Amino acid sequence: MMRISAYSPLRVSFAGGGTDISPFLEEYGTDVINTTIDKGVYVSYVEDSSPLEITSRDFLKTVVFGGNKESNFQEKIMELFMENGIVKGRLYINGEVPPGSGLGSSSAMVNSILRIIQELNGNFKGNMELARHSYEIEKNFFGITLGIQDPYAIAEGGFKHMSSRGKDVVFQHLENSHIMKKLDEGMIIAYTGSTRESSEVLREQVKRSEKGEREVIGKLSDLKRIAVDLTGNSVDGDWENFCKNINHGWEIKKSLGSKVSGEKVDKIIDLSMKSGAKASRLLGGGMQGFVLVLAEREDVWKIQSQLRLV
Repeated sequence: MMRISAYSPLRVSFAGGGTDISPFLEEYGTDVINTTIDKGVYVSYVEDSSPLEITSRDFLKTVVFGGNKESNFQEKIMELFMENGIVKGRLYINGEVPPGSGLGSSSAMVNSILRIIQELNGNFKGNMELARHSYEIEKNFFGITLGIQDPYAIAEGGFKHMSSRGKDVVFQHLENSHIMKKLDEGMIIAYTGSTRESSEVLREQVKRSEKGEREVIGKLSDLKRIAVDLTGNSVDGDWENFCKNINHGWEIKKSLGSKVSGEKVDKIIDLSMKSGAKASRLLGGGMQGFVLVLAEREDVWKIQSQLRLV
């Protein structure tokens, strides 16, 4: 019995998110800085002679092709496999965080699913081709509003600056920097207790960008510059300004739309900063999910203890 497994890590974005989304991406290019983390999405396929079946803890049920048609997303996964000639077997999907959490979980899942399909069909062409295909499938096939950051960051992996001024995505890896050590020692990811559908949050930004609103274009351009500044901070090992720039980026980010932040998010960020954090911001498109907190190693336990009270 053949068994194929794929794993895609989740990502934490420090700055530049939103600049990677059309139409701003095509007009002005993108700069983002992010890192993958040790949590992710596992997808396994087991060959057998029965009709294709999908089981996922995140979906809370098992779906068999041709059965109940309650979930459009599940149906689309089935359709994707059927279009690629895979009509039998069992597919298991397991994410280590809830979907819609701001860590790129949907891109990680699509990335892993496509890796399974490519392996089954014997046409895997490398991580960058996988990222390109993943972005196109997530945007055009599943109908999700997203930027290029997640599929490419997840496929490439590591702590890095990403930029694109056309069709190509360029990476500058920063793993050997002093900042990477500080992140390993003092990065906390705090859950707000609920998730959101990222497309809903991002549509407001996309509509305003499509209209060419100068305010939105200016703020997105500022986020690009902050991502570049953070990259410079990483190269220089400047932890103080790295944290200050993250805070500055968050102030700009939450002014891009009415649904970017919320009462629970603000409470977590405020409590973190009052407890000694150096930087804090919500991850992902906005509203709910996980909050990033950066601190000195000696302050991590105190901050974690305070956040348990939220």
